[in-house]
Amino acid sequence: MPRESRDQILVNSTKIRYRAGTIAFQPGDPDRADILEKGFARLYLTSSEGRQTTIRYVHPGELMGGMLVMGAVFDGSVQMIVDSIVIHLDLLTVRRRVEVDPAAGSALAADLAQRYSHCVRTIALHAFGSVVQRVAFDLLDRASRTQLSAGQLEAAVSQQEIADGIGSARPVVAKGLTAIRAGRLVDTAHRRVRIIDPVGLEALALSGLL
Repeated sequence: MPRESRDQILVNSTKIRYRAGTIAFQPGDPDRADILEKGFARLYLTSSEGRQTTIRYVHPGELMGGMLVMGAVFDGSVQMIVDSIVIHLDLLTVRRRVEVDPAAGSALAADLAQRYSHCVRTIALHAFGSVVQRVAFDLLDRASRTQLSAGQLEAAVSQQEIADGIGSARPVVAKGLTAIRAGRLVDTAHRRVRIIDPVGLEALALSGLL
């Protein structure tokens, strides 16, 4: 956006710091819109039985809450995977700017298109992704859930459980895990996988998909 449009969008905005593992937004909270200035975040849904599924990871410079800006419903939650800083936008200001500023409306449309593209790639990952890619996504997803309960970004899981989770065989998963460990993205011990580079792990999972 032009500088003037950016300045207008940021009117009445504030910065908020979050510690790793913090749930910054959950169902029932007031609608909001934020820009991730620094860090790495996860958007996920929770079923009535308590199961979770990740729908998107957020990187610096990206908007969270585009659907809410447009008045749509989002029944998901936002988890900060690492220590993060967000720019908390004034929702009323953003909605007004989108209505009167073509640059702001175009930027929001581009963001929503990017979110759609991410959803398509996630579907492609589960349908066509390599074992290494599916293991990478599975590990980050498991570790993120563990972080919410235990505070550690690690997955307490066996190779067989990973294989069962992605629909593969344990020896194949073992090779994939070795490749991921060689890239210094994770560290492994007996029934434990510690995430060293969550951003790199997500990039590996989604690389080359559509």
